[in-house]
Amino acid sequence: MTLPLEGIRVADFSWVIAGPYATEFLALLGAEVIKIESSVHTDVNRRLPPMADGIIGTERSGLWQGLNLNKKSITLNLQKPEAQQLAREIISQCDIAIENFSFGQLEKFNLGYEDLKKVKPDLVMVTSSGLGKTGPYKRYVTFGPPMTAYTGLASLTGQDGGPPERWIGGLWSDHQAAITSLFGMLAALEHRDRTGEGQLVEYSMSEAIAGQLPDALIEFAVTGIVPGPIGNRDRGRCPHGIFPAEGDDRWVAIAVQDDADWQRLKAAIPGVTGWDAPELDLATGRLAKRAEIEAALAEWTRARDPFVVADHLRANGLSAGIVARVEDMLEDPILRGRNFFLEQNHPEVGRRELAGLGFDMPAMADLPIRHAPLLGEHNWEIFVDWLGMDPERFGELVAADVIV
Repeated sequence: MTLPLEGIRVADFSWVIAGPYATEFLALLGAEVIKIESSVHTDVNRRLPPMADGIIGTERSGLWQGLNLNKKSITLNLQKPEAQQLAREIISQCDIAIENFSFGQLEKFNLGYEDLKKVKPDLVMVTSSGLGKTGPYKRYVTFGPPMTAYTGLASLTGQDGGPPERWIGGLWSDHQAAITSLFGMLAALEHRDRTGEGQLVEYSMSEAIAGQLPDALIEFAVTGIVPGPIGNRDRGRCPHGIFPAEGDDRWVAIAVQDDADWQRLKAAIPGVTGWDAPELDLATGRLAKRAEIEAALAEWTRARDPFVVADHLRANGLSAGIVARVEDMLEDPILRGRNFFLEQNHPEVGRRELAGLGFDMPAMADLPIRHAPLLGEHNWEIFVDWLGMDPERFGELVAADVIV
């Protein structure tokens, strides 16, 4: 069966998370993604923990492996004019080129969009940075974690009355930026197929994150009140939060959405002192007594297994779930049942399970999984077999540190 993006070729200059996560989707959906890197300046992901079995090595980073399945790797020293020309030859046969370097970096190597559209007029070029390639801050260098602060997300994250928190459990900003870029590049491909015109798709991580905060922006516009962090609570719902459960650092999330849910909760947990008060049947009454209600609910959950609590409440029509740890996710019947995890057989670190795409369709039924590429693993295939380079010339370029 043909995969959805089979036949699409991608020249991937991207690094860290935002770019590689986007091209990971393309590769797993059948696109031929050629990662262009260098042994002199490898993708930083190759050097970041966690390392498989605690052994440091270029091929052992879990972050690298999780973001680069099904891709190919070639090595070019782009400081060399010969390497720049080879990159242009590769791009001339690609549909997409993607990069997320700081402002002007690829232009230094004569590989900016104005250079590349001369060799591939219908190229879709995707370029990104933290603060955009235009505007007053275009030359600033930044990464995902500080962007959660710059865009206002950190001001909404944290406990009620507490300070802003930059971290929200992971590098969410990078992943959100990647998904945003995917929409742009696939729309540009559709435009190209309809019109024959290439496109420069330029986006910033700051805009990708800010676009996810419409409720906060609207709240300020309507009320003039600056919203702040409220922890796990909800401004209009009660009870709503994370509650302690039996076991070491075990928790369960419970959300009562409306007045009908409140009746379901009372039926699921009968006999709680004070919960039969008529004023609590309305959200306004419950919000006024939030502390007492949530303290009573915590007292009930604290003595019970979180899985049992979640199953019991869901069986009664309520929104509830354990606060899963990684080991819980690996055994989760939903994720397992839907074949979310992908297994790679890596030549250096062996068989490892990694996160999948998060969606499925019949066209992905025969999805092949290839391990994250070794550094320069596909040099011969791309330069000799694909571009038709003479093997002797290939050896000369390796010796001259052009292919390195």
